[in-house]
Amino acid sequence: MKVIPAKLWSKFHKSSLARDTLVTTGWSTLGKSVGFIIPFFLAAWFGVTEETDAFYFAYGFILFFSVIFAPVVESVIVPFLAEAQARGEDTGRFVGNILTVSALGLAALAGLLLLVIRPILAVVTRFGPAEIDLVYRLLLITSPLAILLVLTSVLAGTLNAYKKFALPAIAPAFRAVVAIIFIFLLKGRIGVYAIALGYVAGEILRLVILFFVVRSIPGFRLRVSGKISPNLRGFIRTSSYQVVGMAALSLSPVVDKVMASWLGPGSVSIIYYADRLYMIPCIIFTSGLIITILSHWSSRYQVAGRKGLNEDLEKAVKRIVVMVLPLVILMVIFHRPIVNLAFGRGEITAEELSAVGEAWVFFLLGVVFYVLKQVYVRGLIVLKNTKIIMRCALYSTVLKVILNYLLMSALGTAGIALATTLVSAFALIYFRMRFKKI
Repeated sequence: MKVIPAKLWSKFHKSSLARDTLVTTGWSTLGKSVGFIIPFFLAAWFGVTEETDAFYFAYGFILFFSVIFAPVVESVIVPFLAEAQARGEDTGRFVGNILTVSALGLAALAGLLLLVIRPILAVVTRFGPAEIDLVYRLLLITSPLAILLVLTSVLAGTLNAYKKFALPAIAPAFRAVVAIIFIFLLKGRIGVYAIALGYVAGEILRLVILFFVVRSIPGFRLRVSGKISPNLRGFIRTSSYQVVGMAALSLSPVVDKVMASWLGPGSVSIIYYADRLYMIPCIIFTSGLIITILSHWSSRYQVAGRKGLNEDLEKAVKRIVVMVLPLVILMVIFHRPIVNLAFGRGEITAEELSAVGEAWVFFLLGVVFYVLKQVYVRGLIVLKNTKIIMRCALYSTVLKVILNYLLMSALGTAGIALATTLVSAFALIYFRMRFKKI
């Protein structure tokens, strides 16, 4: 009986991917878990009000704006840096180019968004004039996050490419701690504005820490430059398809909040709280895995080619199903005590808790689909075939609007959660079919 564990440990110890995945998952879980407790503090301190609706709506817009770019640059930069290292090229100048172009481009886009967003809000939401004014003021305060999040993602992707996974994984904890301190100290004076200021201050700290760590990489010389190099052109061309896809895909939470606002006061907050609980298992199961497999698969692809990538992906799919499905079932069974533990205090009523729990169950049904589709996305990024990701995102966005409309009329906020699960299942099937045909 002692031989089998010994063999398993020996096999695990020899696998750098397995070690990196486990360690990175641990650091990432710790780093992001601090951030995920913020909504629990907010629920206790602010409850479910029109002001929290305004903040979550504004924050959702900023996340939509930054998520279009941040995950793309953090992931797409990895195979490009792996290739540049193999060729002996200047990776420091390449990263500097991306930082400069990203900062300038996003500043221009953020300014444009702030110019046009107010009349758009009046059309697409059912908020009153006072709520729209509050949303706009919160957007002004949180708009720097759109730039900061992308810049930190560039630096995190650089560290991941050099297989330095620990600090990028734990760094979100620094941001969250600062945010909690800001909110706690200022909530009595400036209300929900304290939440916005806290998030911005926390992200600034994370950027500074990652910047100095990147500069310390042996043999790496970070040089900021706005010159459009050939490598940068290739990076922009490859990532542009995924940027379009992320723009479409990132509409999903915005669409959810817009359509939830049709259901009455508090509905936006209920969807947000349920979604935060849903993202906890999603991030735990993917945070370490998708980072390490992208780095390791990018390196191995240069040696083993497509056959090796196919083998790696199929192994990952089988192991994920075995690990994730039983845990999801347990969370569905015990969803009520978990929701009560997370939100059952402060200003939230029993009826609102029940609505959060019901929505969370429908979200949970899609966890396995979510994790598996993220694995296929990384396989496509290794192949630098981001057109498939773009097409799937466009199809998914249209499908999400249709399913939201059909299901929310019967199930309310829970219908929006069920629509998310069905769209994740569609995306997984699409990615699997297309990956095999490449």
